[in-house]
Amino acid sequence: MDHGDTFGERSGTRATLSPSTPPSDRVVSLRGPEVASIERQVWHRFVAVALALSFAALIVNVVSTAHDNSRIERMKTHGIAVSVTVTRCIGNVGGSGSNGAGYRCHGDYSIAGITYHELIGSMTTFAASGTKVNSVADPSKPTTVILASALEKSTASSAAYVPAGLFAIVLVALSMVFVRSTRRPRAKLPPTS
Repeated sequence: MDHGDTFGERSGTRATLSPSTPPSDRVVSLRGPEVASIERQVWHRFVAVALALSFAALIVNVVSTAHDNSRIERMKTHGIAVSVTVTRCIGNVGGSGSNGAGYRCHGDYSIAGITYHELIGSMTTFAASGTKVNSVADPSKPTTVILASALEKSTASSAAYVPAGLFAIVLVALSMVFVRSTRRPRAKLPPTS
């Protein structure tokens, strides 16, 4: 390859390129209109879908946090005190499988003549079958029951919204950058003569 290569002799156009020509200028347009970059369109669609999924996850997180906070307040103010009879406790295994990670205990309790057999929430220690534990049932969903001692320690907190708020700020900033990048005109190559 000497100082310059010639392309396009058969079509009547001639482009002389030197080794110092940037790679973006080495593309020679033959005939017809410019072809839109498929890569850029695919990239924009991918980012748009990722942002939409992130916003959906953020909304689910905020709704879940609001639901948890309202459940805690509802159970503290209007919860139904019940005595749950433990029917079984099963040990949980830790992530590596070599150590214990608490217990899942089920029990029976009655509310308004209806007997429920449910998981006892927040109970992580072993209790023998037949043991009675003081618990509180959710008045809106009687199948949800947690230990009374755990409910006393629980508090509805607005601090639970801080991670979601920070994530929302990051998502809004990324969305603004994305919108600006999609509206920015693409750089056009100078016409070849």
